[in-house]
Amino acid sequence: RAGRAPWRRAVVMPCGAAWRRLSTEAAPELPPPPAEGESMDTMLRRLIEDQEGLREQLRVHNSLARKRNDLLLESLKEAAQEREEVKDSVKHLTKDFDILAEKFQAENVGSRPRIQRKGVEGKGAQSRMALRPDEEYAMRQPTHVCELPHQSLAEMAMLGNHCARRERLLREVMCVDGITWGQAHEVLTKLDQFNEKYYWIETLPYRIGIITAFVSGIASIFLVFEPGVAQWYGLSVAGESLPEGVKDISELTINQVGTWTWSWMEPILGTASFVLLCAQFIRAQGTKMNMQPYNKQVMDWRGGRVAKTF
Repeated sequence: RAGRAPWRRAVVMPCGAAWRRLSTEAAPELPPPPAEGESMDTMLRRLIEDQEGLREQLRVHNSLARKRNDLLLESLKEAAQEREEVKDSVKHLTKDFDILAEKFQAENVGSRPRIQRKGVEGKGAQSRMALRPDEEYAMRQPTHVCELPHQSLAEMAMLGNHCARRERLLREVMCVDGITWGQAHEVLTKLDQFNEKYYWIETLPYRIGIITAFVSGIASIFLVFEPGVAQWYGLSVAGESLPEGVKDISELTINQVGTWTWSWMEPILGTASFVLLCAQFIRAQGTKMNMQPYNKQVMDWRGGRVAKTF
């Protein structure tokens, strides 16, 4: 017995530890020992009730496990479907990107194919032929300012192009009112009608200047070179007499009439020219000082009035 004790302890102790570990991890809790004085029937009924409770827990556990498995399967199916959709989207994006890259290269001058001239050696500018547009390329050129992109319109508007500014205003109306390009023209027509309400009053100084310049220019020609008008003005207004030895103005040629009238017309025309020159100089210096001329003030007033109303 003394010789078999170590072997028996070496086998029994690990088996006992394993049994205790399994009993604590996997086995359910054992029912409590019967109370003192408890009969056998009462203990059996309590065991049966405990057994039914364990079965109910197992059924609930199995139901939850099945639901979890169903959710996992459904999630896997949805993930597989989303994966296929992502693959299709990537294919379409790749195709669109290839088309876009092809169009960009076609529009880029540096990406066009090089055509060698026949009988010419080398790779200089004279050795290659210029690319001639074909019918398909010519059909894609824009025919109206509305076909231009935003960047081109912005650059042209900054340079003062009226059509570009008008198109930008149309697109702004589309964004604010949420309407189409054609409907935006109707709104722009209303803006124009309101903006032209005081057009004649605003442009009256320009009209007076145009009429005055036109009349003065024509009158200066007649006052200098027309014999009848020159004689009337010289004798009645300027108080001059005919040149010596001339009894009638008809004896003088056109150039001689101009030489005679220039003695009193030169100060008038010279002074008028100098006044205009001073006016231009004043305007130029005021512009350098960021002073607004009349037309700029009128445009700002009209823009503020339209913005306040609409």
